[in-house]
Amino acid sequence: MLKRTLSVSFWLIVVWSFVSSALPNEIEYTISAQLDIAKNIIIGSEVVRFTNRTGTTLTELYFHVVPNAFKRSANTKYQQELQRAGIPPTTIYAFSDDDAFMEIKSITANGQALAFTIDDTLMRVVLKDPLADGQTLTLQIEFINDLMQPAPQALWAATLAVRSGHRNSTYTVALWYPKVVVYDADEGWNLDQYSYIGEFYGDFANYDVTLTVPANFVVGCTGVILNETVQGTQKIVKVRAERVRDFAWVAGPFYRVEETKLSTGALLRVLSLGLSMTAVSVDAVHFFSERFGPYAYPMITVAQVTVGGGMEYPGIIMIAGGSTEEIVHELAHQWWYGAVGNDEMDEAWLDEAFATFSEELYKIERQKAPISSRSSYRFREPGIPVLTRADRFPSWRSYGQAVYIKGSGVLWMLRWVIGAANFDRLLREYYARFTYKNATTQDFVAVAEEVSAQELDWFFDIWLRTAKTLDFSLPTGSWRRTEDGQFETKLTILRQGEALAPVRVVLYLCDGSTMETRWDGQQATAELLFKSKSAPAQAEVDPDRDVLEENRANNSLSLPASSALDMLFDRPIHCSYDRLAGELCAGRTPRGWPATSCASRAMRLLQNAIAGAAAR
Repeated sequence: MLKRTLSVSFWLIVVWSFVSSALPNEIEYTISAQLDIAKNIIIGSEVVRFTNRTGTTLTELYFHVVPNAFKRSANTKYQQELQRAGIPPTTIYAFSDDDAFMEIKSITANGQALAFTIDDTLMRVVLKDPLADGQTLTLQIEFINDLMQPAPQALWAATLAVRSGHRNSTYTVALWYPKVVVYDADEGWNLDQYSYIGEFYGDFANYDVTLTVPANFVVGCTGVILNETVQGTQKIVKVRAERVRDFAWVAGPFYRVEETKLSTGALLRVLSLGLSMTAVSVDAVHFFSERFGPYAYPMITVAQVTVGGGMEYPGIIMIAGGSTEEIVHELAHQWWYGAVGNDEMDEAWLDEAFATFSEELYKIERQKAPISSRSSYRFREPGIPVLTRADRFPSWRSYGQAVYIKGSGVLWMLRWVIGAANFDRLLREYYARFTYKNATTQDFVAVAEEVSAQELDWFFDIWLRTAKTLDFSLPTGSWRRTEDGQFETKLTILRQGEALAPVRVVLYLCDGSTMETRWDGQQATAELLFKSKSAPAQAEVDPDRDVLEENRANNSLSLPASSALDMLFDRPIHCSYDRLAGELCAGRTPRGWPATSCASRAMRLLQNAIAGAAAR
């Protein structure tokens, strides 16, 4: 999801060794759903074929019934969190008589009714007979999903966390059917209620879906549309989606459709209500396919919506404003969330930080944006670890600062630590290895160590599990001309704070060239020695801001000028280095400086020296 807005009173360290991985239960959904636009409800029938791969015997199954989060006066976890954020739950509705909920009409297995209970957004189904590991059970569920018209600010999913609803005859339908809860290897059933902050966790499954909508409606959805037939006033749309973590769709009478066959073989469908989205969508999918690996599904839909925009689902993204950043970010989620899944509540950085990094990589490499376009370029420590459960962040702002900004910054910093070539191979290998699987941070660390041939626990421990800080500085430096005519420069570098990272130190020389070294940053202080043919002008720590450091006021050092009398012996005059121009005043004038700048400075130095000598 693209978050539009990013205090912190606490922070929670999450030890990822306790993060479980999903067991690959085999699940197939066959869903028939009719959209009634007069009542704004979905009448649904769902057959769930569940094969137990948990390694244990099950006596119950759990389902997500997310629409109940929005039921009026239900005091759900979501509504409680809204209140703590200062948002009255009644303000999510456009009209005072509207509501939203899911009603379960019946659940049967083998013709027998099964008992069920609903707590908030979780439904527990009691099985008649225990389901042993390896056995398959088929359930039939009849349900009604009441769709609300939310307040106008719900155009963006991140504003009120409303992701489903309708406005102006356009329907966004997400989290809309009873969905099997993930069973974790260590935790068992992953019983997370719907939350104001945080997203979702789902098994990969196959879907056969039949949607019935008004005849004049256009449908966009997860998966591939097999066929559409019009019967009187109704259109019947049959869809197949394989190995996806969820199923979402949009429908409305005003969509303009553009279809493009991509070089990957996939079909891109753009459903627009006026926004121009095709060109950037095509380019972004091609870019990510080249960088990370081919798009994993046969169809991708980009849909402009009136509710719940800036949001991703497998094979379909919901767009609100239509900016390049929004489109590219949500398309990046087709790799990091869609094809490579994760638990978005426990480890949100695996999708949001990766999508943010990918969006920034696209801007820098495809659009030639400066490196300063990275969100972490002007880093501010959020004070709460990246690996904090999403629903334990005190605000959307702190969640965004930690998960999106610091999380993407951790990836940029990892790219510096292991090298750009290794990092590119890492993302490709991680994507290839975990496509159609739910991955964990442990999985990513393991691939990173394998590809880079480095031990990286120290890096991930510090930068994901703590809020420790880092501050490099260059307090002193000096240089001298040696007997052989070269220049020897000594720099003292300090590392303050408890965090660790290697860092690049650059020395800018008066002839316009540079020298650099990499300091491992393991000690609190070090002395760096440079030998050069030209006099030094300035030194700088981490000029490209690869490291997540908040205080940069002490990162550069202008080296002391030569004696003014040195010019009498044809020695260079020290002047500040102009990094943007890449030039120095030794022998030429940097762009933007007066032509007499260096000569004037040299003359002033000489005049001051003569005046000082006369005074003595």
